[in-house]
Amino acid sequence: MISPDVLKRENEIVLDVVQALLGLISAEVTAVAVLVETHRVELSFWVRRHTSEVEEDVDQVVFELDALFSEEHPLIESRITVGEPDPGMLDSYGRMVYWAKR
Repeated sequence: MISPDVLKRENEIVLDVVQALLGLISAEVTAVAVLVETHRVELSFWVRRHTSEVEEDVDQVVFELDALFSEEHPLIESRITVGEPDPGMLDSYGRMVYWAKR
């Protein structure tokens, strides 16, 4: 069972990610997930095509997220995958915060 403090921290980080994503989800992005670990946050982006615009948007999300951390600054990593998330692997991605309609 997850402790209330760990769950509170994860919820806060997920909300910060959603805020950082505002206005930065292009039509190429099909899904976004957040995996929160003790000293690391991983942002996973699934895209239709890996473009320079997608790279710039992901970099901007990481920058915005980092700026939202007041005291704690975990390592923020991102990965971009062309395609759709594997429905059988959803737990390993962390929390899905965006999934485009088909």
